[in-house]
This record gives sequence, C-alpha cells and structure tokens, in this order.
Amino acid sequence: MKAKLRTQPDLSTGKETDFRLWERNVIDRFKDKSEEEIKAELQASAYPFAVCMENWAGDFNFGTLIRNANAFNAKEVFYVGDKKWDRRAAMGVYNYTPVQWLSDIDQLVKLKERYVFVGCDNLPGAVPLHSFAMPECPLFIFGSEGTGLTPAMQELCQHMVEIPMFGSVRSLNCGTASGIVMWEYVRRLQAEGQVESLP
Repeated sequence: MKAKLRTQPDLSTGKETDFRLWERNVIDRFKDKSEEEIKAELQASAYPFAVCMENWAGDFNFGTLIRNANAFNAKEVFYVGDKKWDRRAAMGVYNYTPVQWLSDIDQLVKLKERYVFVGCDNLPGAVPLHSFAMPECPLFIFGSEGTGLTPAMQELCQHMVEIPMFGSVRSLNCGTASGIVMWEYVRRLQAEGQVESLP
C-alpha cells in the first residue's frame, strides 16, 4: 500500500508552531484547527446515525468503535454498562466525536425520540446487512463479544441485522463488526445521492 503523504508545519513564516497539533491523529486539513473547531465542523457535517455499545469489556474494542464512528462521521456514540474504559485506545477521537454514557434504561429509551433502534447481532430472524432497508436516523446497537445483545436490549430494538459470514467462526470482533455496519450505511447514503460521492 502506498504511504500517505503528510504535510509538515511551515517553519519559514517565523510564527510559533505548536508541534503537538501536528502530532494529532487528524487529517491534514484539521492540523491547524482547535479541538472545538474540529468538533463543530464534524457535527455540522455528521451523518444522521449514531452507535451504541452495550456491556462491552475490551478497551481495544471501545477504542475501535469510537474511531470507526469518527471515521464514518457518526453524529454521536453511546455506551450502556458499568465498564470504565481506557481512553488511550481511541487515539483522542473522543475529543471530536461525542461519547455519552447512559446511566439508566430511561435515558436509553428516550433516544427513540431521535433514532430508530437497529440491533446488530447474528440472531435467528436477523436480516442480512446487504438486504436490510436502512431506516432514517438509525442507532446501531452492538452487544458484547461472547454474549451479544441482552434480551432486554433485543426487546427495545425495532430491527435486527446480521453480517453474513462465510468461514468457521460464529461471530466477528465487535470493533470490526461496527466498522462494517457503519461503512455500509454511509455507502448506501452515497448510492442514494444523499451525500457526496465517496473517494
């Protein structure tokens, strides 16, 4: 794979340069912007979907989902459960993509005022992702590895989708699954002409 060309700060201007800005994990056009400026721009252009983690345990998966949410410009990220996660796994993207902990079921249910709950789990009756009719403003919900979505969460979901697999494993890594679902959603928006063509 060809290495991505990265720019460097211009030292010829005589201005003081904060090298920490150039070390952040952001694309070049955001290098000179503050965290608040980046966050505001992403929120203004965010796609109309969000993601939710239920009872996740692994910090790597936490970080991967949040990075995926940022990469595909989700509006926001929610988490249901007691785990305190190690933010280092997210490479700082939580500074730009909102991550909110939901402390009780009432807070979760209130999200139905804004989102359609779409459970992502390989359960009986789940619709294959490629043939699923995406609703407006979906909240994609992912359960923990090993147990998947809890029965209570399954009851709250208005739709259930699964990612078809063709090998011997029974499930995908949670972080990987979240990236596939988000990519497919944004791809559909592009195919329907709702967003600019993807690169």
